[in-house]
Amino acid sequence: MARLVRLTDVWRMLDNCLPGYEPLEKPHHWAVKYRGRIYPKLPLGPHGPRRNPETFAGHVRSLVKFFEIPSDCVSKYVDLT
Repeated sequence: MARLVRLTDVWRMLDNCLPGYEPLEKPHHWAVKYRGRIYPKLPLGPHGPRRNPETFAGHVRSLVKFFEIPSDCVSKYVDLT
């Protein structure tokens, strides 16, 4: 089964590694805006929205790559292995 990452951990990572980002809430997913670029779809995990939802680690890896966030910073907050 695919690894899941808590969305609160993703936000904490972005707070520290990508200051100034803007989370955009959509009906079934999140988008992340930073310096005029938008990562369009950070989906919630297989169970849909809830209090502390999870998303797939692969989507978080794509977000990290999209914004070129340094891996040494990311690894302090989320485990994407």
